[in-house]
Amino acid sequence: MQGILTADIGGTCSRFAGFAFGDDGTISRLNTVSFTTSSFSSFDDLIEEALTYASPAPGGSWNVMVLAVPGPVREGVRAKLPNVPWIAEITNLRKKLPGREIHLINDFVAQAYTCLLETGLAREEIQAGRSEDGGVIAVVGAGTGLGHCAIRKGAGDTICVIPSEAGHAAFPFCHEDEDGFREYLMQRTGSRYPHNDLVASGPGLSHLHAWLTGEILPPDQVVRRIGPDSETTEFFARFYARACRNYVLGTLSTGGLFITGGVAMRNPFLVMNEYFREEFTDAPHYRDMLEKIPISLVCDEDIGVIGAAWYGMINHRV
Repeated sequence: MQGILTADIGGTCSRFAGFAFGDDGTISRLNTVSFTTSSFSSFDDLIEEALTYASPAPGGSWNVMVLAVPGPVREGVRAKLPNVPWIAEITNLRKKLPGREIHLINDFVAQAYTCLLETGLAREEIQAGRSEDGGVIAVVGAGTGLGHCAIRKGAGDTICVIPSEAGHAAFPFCHEDEDGFREYLMQRTGSRYPHNDLVASGPGLSHLHAWLTGEILPPDQVVRRIGPDSETTEFFARFYARACRNYVLGTLSTGGLFITGGVAMRNPFLVMNEYFREEFTDAPHYRDMLEKIPISLVCDEDIGVIGAAWYGMINHRV
């Protein structure tokens, strides 16, 4: 068995995990440790601390490291992380740790690998359907922003993955009763246009609730004030579903849609409702196709470190 160290680095929390993988194509998670990202003044400081506590096994060693981060990865070695005041750069890390394979990938690329390959993934059904063999799988997740990725199996054992920054694409407000929120959002945030990250996300939930009720609360307090039948839930479910529908249509994801991210994982009622399903399938020419796409809510918050391990095993240079 060979060792692999993985990380899912976010704006709030950074998770690290040790895995073992073997020639039989399996991976085994051995340990997990989490850190508060803002406690570290640099990317290198975070990695140094993690190496002290996380390893594939007590006293064990690793030969592959995969670090998953938000934002686009440039030239495979650097990324400017949103909501974090430092840059993730692995060039120096590779020099400090010669002989080790070190990869830097987008966090939703890691999540997509899990959704494609992890057969025992904990999830709940939002919409029943039937995935097309070889069809594209869409992964969309609301947290601080709205992450996206598309993935599919190709010929043989090949995997085609398409990273995305669709969270920064313009969000379409479509109905008159939404116009007031659009104006509120522009005034409140100073943004030149509404984009998915501003609307279908944790901060978007807070802005929406403030517009509807006048209560300015962080997302974790909003969800304690609302329920499955609240007006905030109805609007948010429709906005989230609309963003998902647009991405699924844009990528023709007939292999299924996986909802990830802490907003829905911790508050399933925000997406497991008729508001979400009705909005997702509301497409004049493609309702029939959208109704057949299976939609799942992923329930494992370690989806990022698991997917990073799959990425490391598949891309390991032997």
